[in-house]
Amino acid sequence: MNSLVLRKTALGRDVSAKIAVTPALGRILPVQRPARLRRRGPVLWAALALFVLAADFLLASLAWLAVDFVMR
Repeated sequence: MNSLVLRKTALGRDVSAKIAVTPALGRILPVQRPARLRRRGPVLWAALALFVLAADFLLASLAWLAVDFVMR
């Protein structure tokens, strides 16, 4: 039973040593992440919504003019 306790204690020391060393190295040598596209977010969605509304308004106006032309 003592050997089991000693193994767990030694394992705990190894794990804690690795955890303590890793952040210190992370500050000295930062890991560079691969470049990825930035997300544009709400600005892109707002521009897309405005574009769709403008196209809808244009088509509605053309339909109104077409109906007005046919009815005369």
